[in-house]
Amino acid sequence: MAASTPDFRPADDSAAPAAKESSSLNFFTTKLDFFVHAPSLDDLCGIYNPVVALLETGVHNGLWWLDVTAASDEDIETLARSFGLHPLTVEDITQRETREKIELFESYYFLSLRPPSSRKTDDGVCIVSHNLYAVVFPEGVLSFNFGTSLHADHVRNRIKEHRSHLALTSDWICYAIIDAIVDGFAPFIARVETGVDLMEDHIAVTRPDEIGLALQQIYKWRKEVIQIRQLLHDKTDVIRCFARHCDALAATSTQVALYLSDIRDHVLTMMANLEQAEQMLSRSQSKYLSQLHFDSGRMRNEIATALSRLTVVASTIVPMQFITGLFGMNVMVPGKSPGGLAWWYGIIGVILVLIVLFLLVAKRMRLFDR
Repeated sequence: MAASTPDFRPADDSAAPAAKESSSLNFFTTKLDFFVHAPSLDDLCGIYNPVVALLETGVHNGLWWLDVTAASDEDIETLARSFGLHPLTVEDITQRETREKIELFESYYFLSLRPPSSRKTDDGVCIVSHNLYAVVFPEGVLSFNFGTSLHADHVRNRIKEHRSHLALTSDWICYAIIDAIVDGFAPFIARVETGVDLMEDHIAVTRPDEIGLALQQIYKWRKEVIQIRQLLHDKTDVIRCFARHCDALAATSTQVALYLSDIRDHVLTMMANLEQAEQMLSRSQSKYLSQLHFDSGRMRNEIATALSRLTVVASTIVPMQFITGLFGMNVMVPGKSPGGLAWWYGIIGVILVLIVLFLLVAKRMRLFDR
């Protein structure tokens, strides 16, 4: 079978990210001091021959972990036949089941977890991702990852750094995967807390015309908080089931149960931080709405004052227009006779008296004081 040349590569792959991105399978065994990377199952069998016996018999001399990235349906079917996976497990992996859970089967337990991943949209940052699936046998782990995630890389680096003093088991690898996924929420929560703190500081200096934009930003932050809280809340049930499973096994797995308490503490701390952020957002929203209500009331008062003044001006102009319009018609104009200008002064006097009268009424009604 013609294929690109596979290679052995140590656990620290930072020196060659291009080769790492082209790999789709990563194999670890306690019999080797490094991880084996290959683009396909055939290449992996060609690089490390004991994998052939593992796929044929399901038995390997030592703890093993096979991590498959972006597996095809054919690869999933092949691995399912090799390791005797239940049809329900195969269906969940093939159909990309989104529900997070742990299911116990006769010879293994099945883990489904959703790691955090961000995607920018027109409304802001939306937290979406593909689930990570792990089939945990007593002697090894088979994991599937269909998204761009570095959680498996973090676990491999952790194994390399602490391998000398770790009692590696398949349950410990499962714990490390869960721990890496939970820790992956920290950057998202830190970003939310920073944004909420900045918004809280800007309340006092926000201009009235910027309140609408601030409320839109609050809506985006609250939406992201709800998404993160939902993902973390779903993981608490998975961690609880995993802890019960470890408590029911031997002492080595019981040691893993001690690590799970640390994960639960992280989850509770993150949930508390999100709760605090939600309270701050709610308080900020109330302040902005109060400020918006105050500004709207003040604007209504200013409009009412302007309209009342315009009413006074209009009330003084209407009589003048009536008088001038009346005598502007084709009628005998008073004072046109040689009797003098008494009529003219009389008309002007009436107009001035009406203006003064309306101004006194407006002042008495305090229309100019509003």
